Amino acid sequence: MPSYLVVGAARGIGFEFVNQLSAVPGNQVTGLIRSQATASALNDLAAERSNIHVIEADIFSPDSLREAVAKVEKVSNGALDVLIHNAYSAGTEVMFLSASQFTGKETELHQELTETIKANVIGPMLTINAFLPLIRKGAEKKLIYITTGAADVDMTRVSRLTGQIGYSASKAAGNMVMAKYAGDLAESGIKTLSIAPGWVETPATEGLTQNPEVFEYLVNAFKRIDPNVKGMITAEQSIKAMLEVIDKLDAEGSGAFVSHHGNKKWVD
Repeated sequence: MPSYLVVGAARGIGFEFVNQLSAVPGNQVTGLIRSQATASALNDLAAERSNIHVIEADIFSPDSLREAVAKVEKVSNGALDVLIHNAYSAGTEVMFLSASQFTGKETELHQELTETIKANVIGPMLTINAFLPLIRKGAEKKLIYITTGAADVDMTRVSRLTGQIGYSASKAAGNMVMAKYAGDLAESGIKTLSIAPGWVETPATEGLTQNPEVFEYLVNAFKRIDPNVKGMITAEQSIKAMLEVIDKLDAEGSGAFVSHHGNKKWVD
């Protein structure tokens, strides 16, 4: 009976991971959330499916993580097959400033980088390290980090997307950390993967479609990468594609940074 842990499962991509994984009756799926305040949809789904477990935890607190590990251990029979780390920060209110626009805004720059590195690098490391004992006992032994195509240098260079410096840089750092884990844990049979979901329509991005100017800016940027891009894909499409890539992950591909297509095609 495969067991999955989805970190950051309350909404959007994380919620859809839980939805699709739990649709397979033999899977045991735990959703780790920061707060019950935003988890009503997840709790409703868990009420319908007995193979879903919802656990609240602060991933920056070692004590809270230890408590979460103990709870997950009970519902997953002492082992985890796949950990999917989706919790993240897109940045602060100045996230769309370009590098040069931070001139004279040194405090804001510090906050932008500190916030994103904490959420997108330190948080995942604390969480992975806490749950490693359960992953070591699993059959699949997979650590999955949800990243972004905006962390790819060539994608950024070609698209000329100049904002979200903290998000892009911290996710690039997260990708490197996952590659480090791949080497570190190879002899244990543990495999890692950084995978970007594509340009996905979620509660976090729904405001883009309501702002024609920003939406047009992003579409034009992505068209520099792929002229056929028209807009966002659904979370259902993204997660279905990512699960196929995750399922195929083997030792040879461990530590890689890929898109939901399993390659470097970042947008559809």
